[in-house]
Amino acid sequence: MASIGIVGAGTAGLHLGLKLLSHGISVTMYAEQDPAKLRASRLPNTVAHHSPTRARERELGVDHWGGPQADMHQVGIHVNGPQSFGLKGRLEHPTIFVDYRLYQPKLAEDFVARGGLLEVRSVDAAALEGLSTRHDLVVVATGRNGLTALFPRIPELSPHTQPARLLFAALLKGVRMQDPIGMEAHLVPGQGEIFEAQVISRQGRVPSILIEALPEGELAVLSTQRYDEDPRAFEALLMDRLRRFAPATYERVNPAEFGVLGPMDWLQGSFTPMVRRGWAPLANGRFVVAVGDTHVTNDPVAGQGANAASASAFAMAESIVEALGSARPFDEAFCRTTEEKTWAAAAPATHWSNALLQPPPPHVVEVLVAGSQEPRVADAIANAFMIPEHILGACASPESAAAFLAKNRPATAREALPVPEALAWRPLPDKVVAPGVEVH
Repeated sequence: MASIGIVGAGTAGLHLGLKLLSHGISVTMYAEQDPAKLRASRLPNTVAHHSPTRARERELGVDHWGGPQADMHQVGIHVNGPQSFGLKGRLEHPTIFVDYRLYQPKLAEDFVARGGLLEVRSVDAAALEGLSTRHDLVVVATGRNGLTALFPRIPELSPHTQPARLLFAALLKGVRMQDPIGMEAHLVPGQGEIFEAQVISRQGRVPSILIEALPEGELAVLSTQRYDEDPRAFEALLMDRLRRFAPATYERVNPAEFGVLGPMDWLQGSFTPMVRRGWAPLANGRFVVAVGDTHVTNDPVAGQGANAASASAFAMAESIVEALGSARPFDEAFCRTTEEKTWAAAAPATHWSNALLQPPPPHVVEVLVAGSQEPRVADAIANAFMIPEHILGACASPESAAAFLAKNRPATAREALPVPEALAWRPLPDKVVAPGVEVH
């Protein structure tokens, strides 16, 4: 029987492993951390799973958290500047936020229950060669222990050479949650972005926050000033930034109760978005392939990282199953073909994430303004926002934006809307110096 090794037990590795098991393929997963330890670890992210990923989870039989208590149907997008405006749209197919300290251990247990082998061990480049002789193919789904160095950066697909944003994420208390369940995206010219959502956690459904700060702006201190040095002072600072830059969230804050939920429920850091080559030769003549963040690392501004990882994992599973079915070797030709498939699956999320890191062109602002005035347009924006292929098509050019509005705007409201002149996003500097802890 063919044997596949997967190094890394994140979303890409887990979805790939579960998908291969469903085809009767033997899979061994090498995890950096025991699932029990992961449950007690620091908050790793505040990840959204959108409808295409949720459909893949249903296919895998791991949609454990969906339902009225978790499904998010409402999205607010606010432009908070000199001339503020906002829109609120309803999703046809809900998004969900689940704490990865619940999600990944549970999927690891599913993997083992279905016949997968899970080994908790650290794997570096030297150990990778040994694993490559144990399996027909080894997939690298983690960048830890220097493994990303095996996969060189592709300059033409990686416009950033420094972190574009400084990050702070936390689960919160003292914020009244929305009903129905919703997310608020605050776009703040010259400062960055603030995202508020509701996460299924060990404590049930709780509020969450993700700050995406321009390094030279006033939000950046939330990434560079350590929370644990003076929690109360930090929480007062966070509340002040919400008051100034995210008023739709701040109006639901109870100052007497506001704060980070627990001592392990926060994260600070930064990383550089990057596309790497999706395969690497080993000294022993064998090859390894990369999936998920090891292949494509996106900034979380678009909420697409885990979704791209899942999509690329399914694309890789298809490639592996096809190769095994035709007795095709896992050689360089296989690697190149598989890289094309996984990049095609991840590329829309990368293009959308990179677009959001830049000041929006006037035709995109016009779409947002139209959404603030027409509920049908707001719903269309909210639904497109979650699917990179859809939103990229809507915002690719002035002509595509006009077609999007013509399709979704009521006939009585199809005259061109004025774009507020004061909405001036500042471009990113040529060089960004980003202190803080790098997040992998």
